[in-house]
Amino acid sequence: CPCLLYLLFFLCSHLLAGVVLYPCPKGCCCPHPGDLVLCESLGLLTLPRSVPLSTSVLSVARNRLCNVDNMFQPYSELQELSLGHNQLARFPRGLPSSLETLQLQENQITYITAGSLRQLGNLTRLDLDDNRIRAIQPGALLGLTRLRMLTLQGNRLSRLPANLPSSLTHLDVSENCISTLDLPSLGALVNLQVLKINSNCLRSIPERAFDGLSRLQSVELTNNLWVCECDIMYLYRWLLTDRIQMATDMICTAPLHLTQKLLLTLSVMAICPKLFKPVERMSSVNSTTTSGKVVESHVAQTTSASMLVSSNSACSVSSFKCRPSLKRSEPLHGNVSRSFSWSDQPTLQRLSYEDCLSLNVTSFMPQPTQEPYSPSPDKVHGCVKNSTGQQPEASATVVSNGSTTPIGLQITARTVLQSSDPVLIAVLAVLCVFTILLTLTVLLVLKNVLLRNLRVAPLPHVQGDAITH
Repeated sequence: CPCLLYLLFFLCSHLLAGVVLYPCPKGCCCPHPGDLVLCESLGLLTLPRSVPLSTSVLSVARNRLCNVDNMFQPYSELQELSLGHNQLARFPRGLPSSLETLQLQENQITYITAGSLRQLGNLTRLDLDDNRIRAIQPGALLGLTRLRMLTLQGNRLSRLPANLPSSLTHLDVSENCISTLDLPSLGALVNLQVLKINSNCLRSIPERAFDGLSRLQSVELTNNLWVCECDIMYLYRWLLTDRIQMATDMICTAPLHLTQKLLLTLSVMAICPKLFKPVERMSSVNSTTTSGKVVESHVAQTTSASMLVSSNSACSVSSFKCRPSLKRSEPLHGNVSRSFSWSDQPTLQRLSYEDCLSLNVTSFMPQPTQEPYSPSPDKVHGCVKNSTGQQPEASATVVSNGSTTPIGLQITARTVLQSSDPVLIAVLAVLCVFTILLTLTVLLVLKNVLLRNLRVAPLPHVQGDAITH
């Protein structure tokens, strides 16, 4: 009997804990209460208060967050955090040290200081795509000894960040304004496997720049300002050493007589004539003709596409000044084609907010499809300095089937245990109490019946004594 009572109490307490202790914030999607919370496209100005402190995966992307300093510090179990597509002007401060994945793409960050990431020693992924970063203070990333994936695509960097951690395996600095590669910045990346430096302002690659990268498997070099002269001979020879597939569409922008030609279709004589003495030139032409034909056949299929890519270069050939790259309107999730291939993708890349809503809708009741929050240009409110105030009740709207509904009045799809409805909590509590009382009543009745049976039936030895007397 005590075991039965304990079991009932255990079941009721855990049933209520899913509702009371781990409520799903209004408008959010919580497939795993207290663990995974997605609050995207809601026009939020601050973090909802009802987000459980035990949350390990949290997304507040596509909102209007301006300042989140120290907002996530109480979440000591947080491992994945998405703050992409907001209005953050600087790197957030006071983030929990438990973070392993941090997404900050599509914000307005301009500078990374050394103290910004000091406490993030467990970080393995950092996404800073499509910000306005012009400089990263030397040593700012050096303390991230577990960092494996760093994406800085679509910023305004003029050089590689200094003192990058040697643990990096994937580095994306494409669509920036990088005009030269520093040997010290690359030399420490002994574990680097994927390097993306396409769509920059590179004219050549320094001697022995890639020699120390023994694990390098993929390099993207297209859409730069390649000057096909003697300074590019190191890269030319490096690519011809079983690496032709890495640069089939590298197009020359200078000198004039080699403009729009594929680098690997050129001979050494055409690139750097001064390497040969006049007597040796005739023999060298014959020796390079065969290799040139092999390369031409390998890159013939990409010639036409390469010509189009080169015309859309992000750098100006005449002034060698970079122009800001065009922003891409991609969803927060599902961007596997743009990001690096990764066997153990984080939860925020495998489950989107829209997928979460659609799963709950199909499981319980039909709901209108929610469109991402996109305020009209005349209604966009600028960020107030140090603003972490609560959002007005009906300041943001959600478009659904041609109609607009205030966020505060919107009905969201959530499972039964994810709702914080007081009526539901009361019903569950009453049911648990009623079950316990009913069990106690049954136990008392059984006890009384057993006692009555014992009183009616006399003991055998008492009857034998009475007869002898």
